[in-house]
Amino acid sequence: MAVVKMNQIKTTLAKSVRYIADPDKTRGGALVSSNYSDDVTDAGLLADRMMRTLDDAATSRRADGVLAHHVIQSFSPEDSARMTPERLHELGVRFADEITGGEYQYVIATHVDRGHTHNHIIICAASQLTGRRMRVRKDMLARWRTVSDRICLEEGLTVLPERPRGQRYGVSLAELYASAKGDAVKTRIRAVIDMAAAGSHDFDSFRRLLGDHGMRATVRGRHLTFHDTASGMKVRDVRLGRAYDELNIMARIGRGTVTAISFNRRLVARRDGDMLLVWIPGTGRRQTIAVPATRVVRDGDTYRAYLPKADPVTVMDGRGRYACRMDTGELHAHFAPLPIRSMGFPQSSVPESFGRSPAHRRWLEMRERQFARLDELTDRLNLASRLARRGLTVAQALAETDRRLQDAHDAFQAALVALDETASQHDGTVPAGLLEELKRHEARVEALAHERDLLRSLDAQASPIQAPPVQRRTGGRHRTPDPV
Repeated sequence: MAVVKMNQIKTTLAKSVRYIADPDKTRGGALVSSNYSDDVTDAGLLADRMMRTLDDAATSRRADGVLAHHVIQSFSPEDSARMTPERLHELGVRFADEITGGEYQYVIATHVDRGHTHNHIIICAASQLTGRRMRVRKDMLARWRTVSDRICLEEGLTVLPERPRGQRYGVSLAELYASAKGDAVKTRIRAVIDMAAAGSHDFDSFRRLLGDHGMRATVRGRHLTFHDTASGMKVRDVRLGRAYDELNIMARIGRGTVTAISFNRRLVARRDGDMLLVWIPGTGRRQTIAVPATRVVRDGDTYRAYLPKADPVTVMDGRGRYACRMDTGELHAHFAPLPIRSMGFPQSSVPESFGRSPAHRRWLEMRERQFARLDELTDRLNLASRLARRGLTVAQALAETDRRLQDAHDAFQAALVALDETASQHDGTVPAGLLEELKRHEARVEALAHERDLLRSLDAQASPIQAPPVQRRTGGRHRTPDPV
């Protein structure tokens, strides 16, 4: 189905135009068009001409003003497979012509580097006819979506269903987690994270958007800690839900499923513009891969790169020449993969009001931990019994569960990204059906992650660590026992 969303560009117009016109995403630039220039091969020139229009505007250009509006028109994977990128680009040009009315300059680029085709449209904020600024009304996005829907329906494409006037479309992702966990205190934090993830293109811009709304994000190992400066509250990602950990936030920022690798800073050969050239371990520093800096989160000396799962990675030799292409899954033979974690909530589930005294409450929490250990032991025994009935070893079951867990997590990420795109159309709310689908995917991931952890416990029990030989004291001197 076609989805339309819009962001504002205030400081990085040239960078944004270069991004959407990227030849690797637009079939060598063949899927780039403009209504004010026949030459669309030079992104810098396109941005400069738009900036001149802004400088000549009657209201002038403020340092903190909006330079352009970035509109994204996304098509479903089914529609993307049914229609050629060229045809979807033509529909995007028609859409851009209608919403700008020939008054505002625009550049449109169709990206085909994901599982679904999508049009990026950058519209100058100043009229090339009158010099006046575009007035952004509250209902503008809804009106533009109506135009997109009409064009798509004429071509037989699917669109989002209309909701009755005045009726709420659904609930937000933040509200979903608040109701699921029985905790409304963190709803605002989740809502701010949702907004920042939808409006950012890398982790740094994500942090800046959080800061604009009174929140800080700190990287601590593989965890993110969010600090709400107004209330002073600090919350770790595991207390917010799986959609709010680093892995899935980077998927939401990148608008697609990602796979993660980690490496030490000593493996970074150099930085070349917006790319990090990284030595591939095990090649004797004879091969590198180029990792977009926008896909990287740094934690001290450790870098974590979140790469689009569907995109092969280009491998270069020591002289910077093309060597081969490698699937992201193959990278895990060289780089440490990041395992999918269980998202347990470590705080006690004993209500604050329980307990006649602090000592009594501590006793209740101790009993809760004992029951949790008994539950885990029961689960472990039941799992061992199932393996015996199926004739599987722990190692075989662990490999199978890891594969199923990865598939389930990919499905969760895809549903999460789709939910974000839909939420941008409905003031942060989404249909209940999409939320239920996300909850089902997440429950599946949690169940498989728990099963994997149980299998690891069984595997550890089956492979006890051998103790070193005991040194005995004889005649005032230490000696190692002779072998039998």
